[in-house]
Amino acid sequence: MLTSIHIKDFAIIDQLDLDLKSGMTVITGETGAGKSIMVDALSYALGERADSNVVRNGAKRAEISAYFDIKQLPHVKDWLDEQMLDDDDHCILRRVINHDGRSKAFVNGQPVNLAQVSELGDFLVDIHGQHEHQSLFKPQVHLQLLDRYAGLTEQSAELSKVAAKIGSISSKLKAFQSALKDKNDRKDLISFQLQELEQAPIDKANDIEQEHKRAANASRLLEKGQQSLAALSEDEDTISSNLGRIVHTISDMLAVDEGLKNTHDLLQSALVEIDEASHELRDYLEGLDIDPQAYHELDQQISLLHDLARKHQVSMEELPQTLQELQQELENLEGDEQTFDDLEKELAKLEKQYLELAKTLSTKRQAAAKKLNQEVVKLMQQLGLGNGVFEVAFNQQDASAHKSTGLETAEFMVSTNPGQKPMPLRKIASGGELSRISLALQVINAQTTQLPTLIFDEVDVGIGGGTAEIVGKLLAELGSKAQILCVTHQAQVAAQGHHHLQVSKSQDKKATQTQLLEITEVQRIEEIARMIGGVEITETIRQHAKELLKSA
Repeated sequence: MLTSIHIKDFAIIDQLDLDLKSGMTVITGETGAGKSIMVDALSYALGERADSNVVRNGAKRAEISAYFDIKQLPHVKDWLDEQMLDDDDHCILRRVINHDGRSKAFVNGQPVNLAQVSELGDFLVDIHGQHEHQSLFKPQVHLQLLDRYAGLTEQSAELSKVAAKIGSISSKLKAFQSALKDKNDRKDLISFQLQELEQAPIDKANDIEQEHKRAANASRLLEKGQQSLAALSEDEDTISSNLGRIVHTISDMLAVDEGLKNTHDLLQSALVEIDEASHELRDYLEGLDIDPQAYHELDQQISLLHDLARKHQVSMEELPQTLQELQQELENLEGDEQTFDDLEKELAKLEKQYLELAKTLSTKRQAAAKKLNQEVVKLMQQLGLGNGVFEVAFNQQDASAHKSTGLETAEFMVSTNPGQKPMPLRKIASGGELSRISLALQVINAQTTQLPTLIFDEVDVGIGGGTAEIVGKLLAELGSKAQILCVTHQAQVAAQGHHHLQVSKSQDKKATQTQLLEITEVQRIEEIARMIGGVEITETIRQHAKELLKSA
């Protein structure tokens, strides 16, 4: 439960330190005093998005700290432990809001994000606002209220997640299908191109190009080669014979002067290399083949390679790389087909899961609706709508549509007059009737909740007299199961509280301040008398206030 709250520089609160107790605590005060200001501050501690307007004029920041006793809340302790925020039996939520709108949140002294605070807050406090009855004009809220009443919120959320996954995968499959023809055409083209490249001698392009050049110039090579061979060693006056004579002459000179030894050795080596070159040139000329058929085949191969290179806009040397790239692209396209098959299987699996969840949810909703109908009618009678009829009407949805809400939507139907057929709540309920029906739903939902702290912020708007007293008794009864904080302007409701906090506002030339204090029994009589009679309080009104407190 909420044990205390500390508020500093928030709205018109300078500083407030308030200890809270179990049971039902009522909060009252004159109009404009700021009865709901503590609830507003607490909502920020619980993760509401920051607003710089809440910072007190002249202050740099607003601070709110809420202290909770969680000894009896093992699920909260488990959550804190998972988040590494555990602090034994206590939980402190702190929010700092700067004047520029930026804010920081802390749990047990450690910084956290708003999503974490909001998730934790859902375990600790449930706030029923003064305008909550207006949401009943929206039929989509009705199914949420039913699921909450039936304890189906988690199952409904799970179904919604499955529906979202189905929608996502369906979109992907549609995208695949629209691109499938283009991909198949691309696959056919790549397969044809791969066949061309694989059949062509692309790995031997350099060798073929060299052979083709040699074959194209074979006659010229033979002619020039024979001329060179003749000059080297086959004519009468050859390079080899002339060099041989020079070597012989230098040898004679070497006998006289050894300083010519290096010259002699170099010439001797040159003579040997010329002889070797002559032998190699002769072998080359003997192997030079002038074959028109072979040349024709080489010419066809080189033409094919040039055509392929031009088609793929690469050089002949880059054709092997092009082959690899096309093979990879084809593999990717075939992988897309596998992805498509996998997505279809996943979709079928999710659709089956969706149907199972939705059917289970529908069965439980139908059963819960019957029970809710009875409980709301019972409370409507207590709240002055003795002839009231309440029904939850279901509208079926196509299962194949995979709606996030399941196989049905729900709408609350009411009748407040005898013989009147139940009609949609949004069409026939008056403001007062709507407030009472909303209150009945809130009380019923509060009875089923496992939350330790429930806050009712002026939910009794639009009712009065004996009905207000019944509302007070209902809330007080809830106070035996959970901590109830009730902001009210009804004396009959305030009298039912186990504890009473009074909000007052003071002003001076510099600022306006709000105070929130627990009042004594004597002060309580005066406060309830004020709520009954206004500014001028008579003894008759005081006596009425005492009777209200005595009957509580």
